[in-house]
Amino acid sequence: MALVSEFLGQLTLSYGGEAEPKFPTVVPARDFDPATDAARIETAIKTKGVDEQTIIDILTRRSGEQRREIAFEYERIAKKDLNTALKAALSGPLEALMLGLMKTTAQYDASELKASMKGLGTDEETLIEIVCSRNDEELADIKKVYKEMFKKDVEKDVAGDTSGDFAKLLLALVQTKRDQPSNVVDYEKIDEDARSLYEAGVKRKGTDVATWITIMSQRSVPHLQKVFERYKSYSPYDMKESIRKEVKGDLEKSFLTLVECFENRQLYFANRLNEAMKSKGAKEKVVTRIMVSRCEVDLMKIRTEFRRQHKRTLYQTIAEHTKGDYQKALLSLCGGDD
Repeated sequence: MALVSEFLGQLTLSYGGEAEPKFPTVVPARDFDPATDAARIETAIKTKGVDEQTIIDILTRRSGEQRREIAFEYERIAKKDLNTALKAALSGPLEALMLGLMKTTAQYDASELKASMKGLGTDEETLIEIVCSRNDEELADIKKVYKEMFKKDVEKDVAGDTSGDFAKLLLALVQTKRDQPSNVVDYEKIDEDARSLYEAGVKRKGTDVATWITIMSQRSVPHLQKVFERYKSYSPYDMKESIRKEVKGDLEKSFLTLVECFENRQLYFANRLNEAMKSKGAKEKVVTRIMVSRCEVDLMKIRTEFRRQHKRTLYQTIAEHTKGDYQKALLSLCGGDD
């Protein structure tokens, strides 16, 4: 019965503009003993050739909170920092994945954002994925943590690394000014926004990008879903087709990511995982980032969408397109086959 009441509690929460319900594949382990886990990890690291399997079994099957307790105990027992020890013991994509798991979700997203803007050239793909797919609550956490970790404002870094309308859109999103979902459906406002989107784009020569940015960065998600539906009664093209016709490059990718996430965020992640694994030389960074950042948020739902869309399971796809210890870690985070 506890499960049912917990589920009902989540349902009511998600309706009133409160936190979205979570659908994690990684949950707190029962009978958890951080000192035992820490000792087992130390033994695994000291083993000749490193016992990766034990490290994977422990760190991918504990919640973020529990991993931090293990890190605390590890330092007490081994007199050294767990991250440093993992860095020395592991390498390649497995190392990146394990170190990612040692951060909170917001810390991980913040460090991925920072890495996308560091040094020469910007990794726009990562920048777009994080800024355009995270909801306001997640973005607010990322901003706070980014400031703590790097002593700089995310806005300043984004502004310094991007330009033009692309920069304006990202900055508008990072400002987290989105309306809270309301239980009252405002049909007049829906119609007005749909017409504005049409008149700012498909209807005229050139695109009034500022109008698109305002509507897409400030309206609540349920409202926008209805706006895109209504939009079809004005425009011969749906919203995504209109974006493809009106804008190009990073701006196009950003608007498309936004619309895909407004319509079905977990399907967006499922498609991105599928693309990353099917591409030549599986894009490990993308796969790692989605699996690590969503395993305690909505990976269970991403799995469902993956199977519905791609007619095979995420588990099978990981098994086919990755290998070695990295594969074992991903399958463990995936949490099972559907």
